[in-house]
Order: sequence, then C-alpha cells, then structure tokens
Amino acid sequence: MNEEFSNKIMERIETEHLTPLPHWRFLLLRGTFWILAVLSVIIGSLAFGAILFLFFDFRRHGLSTIPHDATEFLLAIPYVWIVTFLLFIVVTRTSIKYTKKGYRYSLGLIISASLILIVFFGSVLNFVGVGRATHEFLNEVPLYNSINYDSKDAWNRPRIGKLAGIISSIQDNKNFSVIDFSGHAWQVSLRIPMKDKSDNLFVPEASSTVRMFGLIEASSSRFVANSIFEWEE
Repeated sequence: MNEEFSNKIMERIETEHLTPLPHWRFLLLRGTFWILAVLSVIIGSLAFGAILFLFFDFRRHGLSTIPHDATEFLLAIPYVWIVTFLLFIVVTRTSIKYTKKGYRYSLGLIISASLILIVFFGSVLNFVGVGRATHEFLNEVPLYNSINYDSKDAWNRPRIGKLAGIISSIQDNKNFSVIDFSGHAWQVSLRIPMKDKSDNLFVPEASSTVRMFGLIEASSSRFVANSIFEWEE
C-alpha cells in the first residue's frame, strides 16, 4: 500500500514537473509573518494609545462630570480606534500562528499575549504623548475628522449650553469675542451668579482658549456665559 502510494506521488511529480521550493522562500514567508506580527503590535498599540488619550482628554476638560445626552454618549465612543485595536489583535494572532513554531501555541495564549503587548505598549505611548500626536495628526485628515468625536467637538455645542474657543478680542472683563473650534465668531457676555463667583476665578485674556457654560441669546451670535474656565491642553 505504501509502495503504491509512493509510486503515485512520484508519477505525479514527473507528470506535473514539480520541483521542491528553495529554502529561501520558506525563510522569506516566515520573516514576512514575523514582520506583519510586529507591525500589528505597533499599530494596535497606537490605536490603544489614542483610545487612552481621548478618554483622558474628555476627563481633563470636565466632560466626565457633565450629563451627556444619549447622542453625545454614543458619539464619544472612539469606534474607529476600537475597531483598529481589535482588528490588529486578530492580525497579530494570525501572523504568529503561521510562524515557524506558532502552531505550538493555543489560540487563547496568542490572543492573551497580543492583548497584553498592545495594551502595555499603548499605555507607554500615551504616557509619552504619542496617543495625542497620533490623534492630532490624523485629525487633519477630513475623513478621520468627520467620524471622530473629541473634547473640542463636545464643547462646540452652544445650543445645549457648552461653548469653547479662542478669545479674539476683549471689550472688558465681562464682554469679549470668541472664535469657536469650528471657526464661528461669538460675542460673549459673562454673567456669573453671585453664589458661583468663588468657583470662577479665571480672568479672560486675549488669545487664551476657554470653555464656558451658558446659553444663546436671541441673536445666534451672542452667548451669555454663567461660568468660564481655562482650556487645558
């Protein structure tokens, strides 16, 4: 039986003129999978770093303590980065599985190791500022900018009482002009209730970036602020 099987294999080799693949091709293929695995960890780490940046960016600008409506809550979820993060965990797992000894490791072990590596390096990247840099770099791309939602978007909602931007000119301490993050000009009047004045020690200055609570007056370009805070970068 074995001899018959061997004869069939030899006959097929001769008929189809099959030749063994050179060893360098196997080395190239294995190297490609390792390179892909390393790149996947890097990209996955960048994605996790961006997720962390956006999370802490919301907290830094006081948004974690503000009641969000359902729409804003859903918009604030960084879908693009979560999908990227999960996608490259899968790519890392697949790449390692096809390396020389990757078949020896269980699916759970590979996914766990990939997750740990990506979370660890992503945390380090966010700590050194790469998470912010990644987000700000991609924020210049119209497609990314249109599907991503960050703290500037959350504060650019004057119709529900939130406005932020750069002070372009000052008439006095209670009246000044602001250019919001979308480029719209606002005339702002600061009217802080007496009981809240101790919590609002920030004095508006030209060219400073601020965030405010308040409401729109009858004119769509006038905003009455009942509190004002410095925008923390």
